[in-house]
Amino acid sequence: MRGMRLGSAKWAVLCVLVVSGCAQENPKPAPIPAPAQAPVQKAVSASKETAGEGTDLGSSFDNLDVADASLNGKVTVLRVGSEVGQNNLLTVFAGLKNMTAQRLALEAQTIYKDKTGNALNAGSWIAVTLKPHEEREYRSASISEDAVDFLIRIRRTPTVK
Repeated sequence: MRGMRLGSAKWAVLCVLVVSGCAQENPKPAPIPAPAQAPVQKAVSASKETAGEGTDLGSSFDNLDVADASLNGKVTVLRVGSEVGQNNLLTVFAGLKNMTAQRLALEAQTIYKDKTGNALNAGSWIAVTLKPHEEREYRSASISEDAVDFLIRIRRTPTVK
């Protein structure tokens, strides 16, 4: 058989044909949609009128006080809420997240208030331990139907010296 002899110009044309036949324009990737934003929730003071709705609208992050500055950056408050139960007692909650890789020994205190803002209780400190990176919900219920507002306080567990 006879070998095919092509000049350099013919080889160049042949290469161009092969490459142009194989080459296709890369399709542009579809744009990535922006993540959906959670609706902004209007924070209002807790009251029997708003707390009875059974939603987080009966609360505000103003209803939570981190009383220990050493917890800044270590604990994040995810949510604060309240609702009036079937027994007409105010129930409150706070979602907390440990942002560290260590166990956090905390205490939480809830002070319930009447419609004029007067404290109805002295508020005892309840132990709350968060494992590393754990999310936990603190809950408390009032013992008086007069409770229409509240303040949840969070602090580190005091160390005994």
